[in-house]
Amino acid sequence: MSRCTSVVSLSVVLLVVGLVMLAGTSLPAQEAVYPGETWETRSPGQVDMDPAKLLALREYVGGRGCVVRHGYIVYSWGDQAKRGDVASAVKPWYSHFILNAVRDRKIGSLDERVARFEPRLNDVNADLGSKDQHITWRHMANQTACYGVRDEPGTAFDYNDWHMALLWDTLFLKVYGATYDDVDDTVLHPLLTDILQCEDEPTFMAFGTGNRSGRLGVSVRDFARFGLLYLRKGTWQGQELISEGLATMAVTSALPNSMPRTVGEQGEMIPGQRTIGSRNIPDNQCDHLGSYSFLWWANGVDREGRRHWPDVPHDAYGAFGHSGPRAMVVIPSLDVIISWNDANVKSRDAENTALGLLTEACLDRDPMFGQISIDPDRPQWLKRKGGGPFFMCGPGDPEGFLYRGDLRPDGTRAGDQMALIRKLAATGANCIYLQAIRSHGGDGDETHNPFADHDPAKGLNESVLDQWETWFAAMDEADIVVYLFIYDDSARIWNTGDEVGNAEREFIRALVLRFDHHRNLIWCVAEEYEERYSPQRVSNIATVIREADEHDHPIAVHKLHGLSFSEFAGDANIDQFAIQYNVPTAEQLHAGLVQAWGEARGRYSLNMSECADMGTGAELRKKLWASAMGGAYAMVLDMDIATTPVEDLYACGRLVRFMESTNFSEMVPHDELALGDTQCVLAHPGESYLAYAPDADTIGPREPGPGLYRMTWLDCATGQLISRTGGQEAESDALWDKPQGIGREVALYLERMR
Repeated sequence: MSRCTSVVSLSVVLLVVGLVMLAGTSLPAQEAVYPGETWETRSPGQVDMDPAKLLALREYVGGRGCVVRHGYIVYSWGDQAKRGDVASAVKPWYSHFILNAVRDRKIGSLDERVARFEPRLNDVNADLGSKDQHITWRHMANQTACYGVRDEPGTAFDYNDWHMALLWDTLFLKVYGATYDDVDDTVLHPLLTDILQCEDEPTFMAFGTGNRSGRLGVSVRDFARFGLLYLRKGTWQGQELISEGLATMAVTSALPNSMPRTVGEQGEMIPGQRTIGSRNIPDNQCDHLGSYSFLWWANGVDREGRRHWPDVPHDAYGAFGHSGPRAMVVIPSLDVIISWNDANVKSRDAENTALGLLTEACLDRDPMFGQISIDPDRPQWLKRKGGGPFFMCGPGDPEGFLYRGDLRPDGTRAGDQMALIRKLAATGANCIYLQAIRSHGGDGDETHNPFADHDPAKGLNESVLDQWETWFAAMDEADIVVYLFIYDDSARIWNTGDEVGNAEREFIRALVLRFDHHRNLIWCVAEEYEERYSPQRVSNIATVIREADEHDHPIAVHKLHGLSFSEFAGDANIDQFAIQYNVPTAEQLHAGLVQAWGEARGRYSLNMSECADMGTGAELRKKLWASAMGGAYAMVLDMDIATTPVEDLYACGRLVRFMESTNFSEMVPHDELALGDTQCVLAHPGESYLAYAPDADTIGPREPGPGLYRMTWLDCATGQLISRTGGQEAESDALWDKPQGIGREVALYLERMR
């Protein structure tokens, strides 16, 4: 049943990143369209698609398939009604029915133990403390149950078809109470495919009841209906099959690269355990590649920092069988779905090529979709163009990134820049603090500039800019922010007082025009600007950047120690205060940033870009959270990537991942709402709350109000995430019980559901 028997050998694939998924975003402003008993069709031209590219896609993919855009079939080939096995591409259907069971309270929560329904799990692996009794539905839905291997549940990834058979039998036979003979009629059809009005009678018995029961036989056009359900966030023609939150979670919660792959040491299984595909014992088919989310494949990054499908929008997700020839893929930002079977696509590279052709066929695609920009409704935060959230946390070094390595005769460098990018990308930490000019009074030597022969009078060295472009492109693919300072502290080439002279203006314009096509880019005028420039000169430089930048990237300014940004608070061209605030404790750092937040009054965003002695391990995590809970992004001074412990980088990535799963941009600091051991609170009172405690027995915000809440817990030290739904019945203070598996350093996000 493997989707990935050949995937592991593809570790040489293209580029990079961690998972910031742009959850559920899509092309704007049209009423949702659904098929009825048959699909409505449109020509490619009617939905802004290139028929020549679609023909090339068809020729490349082969087999049979269809393309859906804006809810219409726009292109198809082969027998649309032919029902065929889809192998491992069925797995998202399993996770759908897990989520459906949670919604219908057949399962208490994703973190309920599977042994409630399959008590034989209590009896295996006695020599390992009967570890399998601790398997939860969340483990099952992410292939981290470690069933059939010796790892503890939740500690490793094991792509395993014995596990899949256990999941199917427990879920459909015991939770839903079906049999092999009647599962289609009692579960699959009434709860899913009849509602979707599937045309070709999908079946969970693709090979009959005696041969790999649970394998899905489905036509390509019916599989596309399942994709449309998730593109429409769990709703079908006004009927909510699963909640928007669960539908979004399913396709945007890729396992982090800190989750190891099992070593595959054989463990005991239930006597008589069947498989749904592979017969290998132990079964250990592939890694999760930073892209496995509730049995879907997402467009994340692997352990080498390589993007799963580098030529495809980052919000893509799909289901794949037999390593590619059976698949269905959704790209929300393009409002497009593709489904194929018996195809010539047999590797991740081939998937990327096919999906790249599909992307190119969408003529109205925005090449800057996902670009970092100022949120016009909340200028205190940045956002992704197209609506996705953006949080930044990562290295505030190495400042000399662009100049690492031996200088070559053409001005380029023989350095470790790509290795640093790959190391960073795999962790989810998402920024690098670097500087274009470090000579002429800066912290670098006379060669630390991009000019020909290092002489500003000779203009920019195109070989150097070409090398920078290579690095910036890799960072862009990895969703790593190029936090690009024009000038290092004390660096000044042109001594023109408050004015920007012609030579400096042309230099800045050339730099901006060369790199403004990157989505993950923030300009910063100067580090510690007061050392060389007046506020007026800084403002004038920002004006030059703004006029030259065709994509309106954010512009920041960095200052010497302090919290006031009053000289730029009303400047229309300066969007972010890059703060230097050197205090020793997390508590002092948080208090300072709350003060800075109040002084900002929503006019600009805050980036805690330089604080001395941020520490490592627990101390670092506390300061990162102190910054975030004070309303600021966080960059870490002296975190140079090369010597940084990888766990510290993961701490940054976990913070990014968690914040982007919340509506943090709608919240403001409300520490007065802290209850129990809670240290600080962000809140949209009455609607959503984010509480953090560095050492908690109890945690909770004061007076969230009665209602039903979605709760997401994060163990800040380990990255363990647990989501639940629960209610509060009366107007009262509420302390929320930590679930088992969540340690003492904890964050809790509460979102009112009703």
